[in-house]
Amino acid sequence: MSYSQEYYTITATIIDKATQDKLPFATLTLLNPNNQTLIGGAVSDENGLISVKSSLSSVQIKVDYIGYETLVITRIDLNKKTTLGNLGLSPKESQLAGIDLVGRRSDVEIRLDKRVYNVGQNLNAKGTNVSDVLENIPSLSLDLDGNLELRGSTNVRILIDGKPSGLVGVNGIDALADLPAESIERVEVITAPSARYQAEGSSGIVNIILAKNTFKGLNGVFNLSGGKYDSYGANASINYKVKKVNFFTNSGYRDNTNLGGAFQDNSYNNNLTYDQFVETRSFDRRRVGTNVNIGLDYTPTEKTKLTISYTQNKREGDDQTKNDQNHFLENGVVTKSLRSEVEEDYGLNKQLSLSLTHNFNDNGHKLDITLQRERNIEDEFADLQTQQFIPQNILSLLEENNTEQEEKRFLAQIDYVWPIDKNTQFEAGYRGTNQDQNTGFVVQTVDSNGNLIVNASLTNFLDFNQKVHAFYSQYGKKWGGFSILSGLRFEHTAMNVIQKTTNEDGKSTFNDFFPTLNLGFELSETANITIGYNRRISRPRSRSLNPFQSRSSETSFFQGNPFLKPSYSNGFDIGYLKQFKKFTFNSSLYFRRTEKPENRISVESGDFVKVNGVSTPVIKRFPVNLGRRDQLGIEANGSIRWSPKWRSNLSFNIFRSVEEGSYEGQIFDNENDSWTGNFRNNLSLPKKINTQINVWFVGANQSAFGSRKAFGGVSLGLNKDILNDNATINLNFSDVFNTSIYRWKTFTETITTEGEYQRRKPMYTLTFTYRFRQEKERQRRRGQDFDGEESFEL
Repeated sequence: MSYSQEYYTITATIIDKATQDKLPFATLTLLNPNNQTLIGGAVSDENGLISVKSSLSSVQIKVDYIGYETLVITRIDLNKKTTLGNLGLSPKESQLAGIDLVGRRSDVEIRLDKRVYNVGQNLNAKGTNVSDVLENIPSLSLDLDGNLELRGSTNVRILIDGKPSGLVGVNGIDALADLPAESIERVEVITAPSARYQAEGSSGIVNIILAKNTFKGLNGVFNLSGGKYDSYGANASINYKVKKVNFFTNSGYRDNTNLGGAFQDNSYNNNLTYDQFVETRSFDRRRVGTNVNIGLDYTPTEKTKLTISYTQNKREGDDQTKNDQNHFLENGVVTKSLRSEVEEDYGLNKQLSLSLTHNFNDNGHKLDITLQRERNIEDEFADLQTQQFIPQNILSLLEENNTEQEEKRFLAQIDYVWPIDKNTQFEAGYRGTNQDQNTGFVVQTVDSNGNLIVNASLTNFLDFNQKVHAFYSQYGKKWGGFSILSGLRFEHTAMNVIQKTTNEDGKSTFNDFFPTLNLGFELSETANITIGYNRRISRPRSRSLNPFQSRSSETSFFQGNPFLKPSYSNGFDIGYLKQFKKFTFNSSLYFRRTEKPENRISVESGDFVKVNGVSTPVIKRFPVNLGRRDQLGIEANGSIRWSPKWRSNLSFNIFRSVEEGSYEGQIFDNENDSWTGNFRNNLSLPKKINTQINVWFVGANQSAFGSRKAFGGVSLGLNKDILNDNATINLNFSDVFNTSIYRWKTFTETITTEGEYQRRKPMYTLTFTYRFRQEKERQRRRGQDFDGEESFEL
């Protein structure tokens, strides 16, 4: 007699109950509800999907995920095929805090392959801008030129919603200073990206997720802010969802004034006329701007979603800089003058995006298509004039510097995901980008007759075009507690730099393969180890390629190098994550070797300039490809919940960098040990007052041609809910002790330069937030299908 056992199939999707994010590698266990014996179990895939079979028609279900409360379904009767839909898990912090299970998220979330910083929960972010938010995130910092650094390296790629964007700005992250912090939902720091991400950025990726609501009906959030130095802002995030259509907008207005300063002291050891030249600059920068993000989600069927959005960021600036210039000889004043600069700037970014997502089934089999078009304008118009006091009282002729930049970008992207079975997934895709940038720099001086004369030696026009076509595929597989994700990306780069002034045309073409490998080991339900490898590229920007001078002062200038080549790096990362009852610990040991990295060096140009009638040598700063850079470091992050009303987060990064290289016979070998750290403490006081303190440090840095001293800062934030918790008042203080000052030193054979730079003086901001038809702790939640670039998380 034969016998065939009957099985019951259970399918579900494991999600974060508060944010609707899908949770990969959650564990589902089936138990006999009568005696608690084990029946079976399974692990969710990268899209949170899970499927398991049971030999019993009635079971108990338990779902576990690191950092979340265990979900228990005491008893459920099964059909042949039982679909449970979404099973929502709540972060452990939510229950400890004694709030609703869909309550407030932590401001820092630790994932196995990235760290997520929820800006909405950061009190110090209220009333600030996106640039300030990035500067206060652990492992991130800004260098002297305003470039973002990750783990001490400026080779970091910044994405907006998982894609390159003109919102980052033509000249780095400057444009992000015009976006209010309220316009973003969270920031993801990804240090071991898979093949799905573009290979640009050797140290990693910073992904900024813009805020977008998807609640039913009409709801929104309004913010009004005012602060020191006549700084004001307003922002509104509104959405209206009915049936198959969701309309959303996030728009704002800002009028900010920042006061700052700089100091530069040049000492000379071979000059008999003077031995020191000192410049002291103070600047007053005002920015007035608007930002608009408006879009529409349309869901014609349950499996298809179409999104169209338009983003515009417009700003106008008024900068006034005064520069005291003095020559000294044996502590006596040789010359004294005041150089004044009045600059007006205008920036405009327009971006139109169209995206389509089609789910072939409920198991994660889907196709994403994105088209994006951008146009960016960055114009600056400056008038410069010098008033000499010693040895004579002379007013120099007026000089005008005008810079006009226009950039156009186009992006086409296709991503295909095919879950072969519950433990196996295949992905493939294409990304094509086309970037056109035109730059014009015109210097004019007024002659004795009052006529404007073009200075041909400083005026230049540059055209830059870069096309990148990329194809990738990756394969993921899980066996019990072990998982693997291997991928390969191919990128074809065509770069063309046309220097119109000299009729020079430089073309470069690169074809490169970028392999990635990520391994995951689940040691227990509360501990995991990940191992990652990736090869990445850092391409030179147009400013680094432009061979004409860009002057920050009369005695120094920056000049690009048209012969720069891309640099390539190979990186290894070993991560460990451990979840205790009230403490979460995450650490990473990393090593990266970069061949021919781009370095900016300082040399004597051989030119001299008349300053107050005195011939003064000019220092030249320019980028070159130097031999090799090895970086070894350890990064750690700890988050502890002391009580339902008190939690802290501490992170640090200690690294050692070894560089080898030479330029024109000059050796630039160097070894440097440095570190960064960040401490954040959240404490709820009586009367429902919440407080937050954020302390950050950047260690000293040494290079073959200069050094930088350690510096840091402290920010404080307080808020209180009012009007039946429908509104919040927030007060924050930035750089409380006025310590965020960048101090540096460079040297050549005959000139030693010491300098200071302070981007912004301490300030305070008061923000009022009002919500309607929206729960406080759920201000921001994105749609389930559009969450930036998702990856196969280990």
